[in-house]
Amino acid sequence: MALSDAQVAQAADILAGAFKARTTIDGLPAACGPANAAEAVQVQIAMLERLGLSAAGYKAGFTNPPMLEKAGPDGPMAGVMFADFTVASGGVLQRADMGPGSLIEAEVSFRMGADLPAREGGYSDDEVIAAVDSAIIGIEFAVPRMNDPLGQPMVHLAADNGAAMGFVAGPDIPDWQSRDLKTLDIELLFDGEVVSEGLPLPARCDERWSLAWIVNHFCARGVGIKAGDYMTTGAAATPKPLGNAKDVVARFAGVGEVRVTVEG
Repeated sequence: MALSDAQVAQAADILAGAFKARTTIDGLPAACGPANAAEAVQVQIAMLERLGLSAAGYKAGFTNPPMLEKAGPDGPMAGVMFADFTVASGGVLQRADMGPGSLIEAEVSFRMGADLPAREGGYSDDEVIAAVDSAIIGIEFAVPRMNDPLGQPMVHLAADNGAAMGFVAGPDIPDWQSRDLKTLDIELLFDGEVVSEGLPLPARCDERWSLAWIVNHFCARGVGIKAGDYMTTGAAATPKPLGNAKDVVARFAGVGEVRVTVEG
């Protein structure tokens, strides 16, 4: 049986409340937790309405082959990255804004160069790629509102805005159109120490496929993509908890680095 309006509202209230308080919960109650991707979208939309924050872009998660297999027919998942917590490389984010449990992900991302208004039937892969200004390197601050996120049902994470929150936009990837973006070597550093490296190739997502999926996922919701939006495609290195780290850097071989300072 599909979630009722009251159940959607209950789940959205719980998640939005945890977001605003910068706290976490053990999980959504069985009485209002979504059972599939469609219900997760309903809850996510209601949560976003309660937050009232502007979008700087959009993310996908569970996009690499192992995670896609885990998610099954309900995957991948998507979320909105917020303008209040999106900065250019070299910028500053506040630890108090990120809340507990922030996961840091080095990702291949995109900056859109043309609008893709919502339309029936969505967009082909070629149309999406043609609307890209450039591929870029980025750092996502994934902030799940639930404890033990990988132990949660994927659709509950999707309801939780896909754990999306912050983003750090790095430099352009030269000649990105002709490069295999999955083969970029990556190091993630906290306070100068390497804490993670790029996932092996079989576990890396297809970034162009992920981008097209994000666009069409939101298009189906009536949400158009705008020039200047950032689109990030899924972790390319093993995510790591922020902990007490202050200086976060992701280095992409042959491209450069993207960095952010976490204050507080």
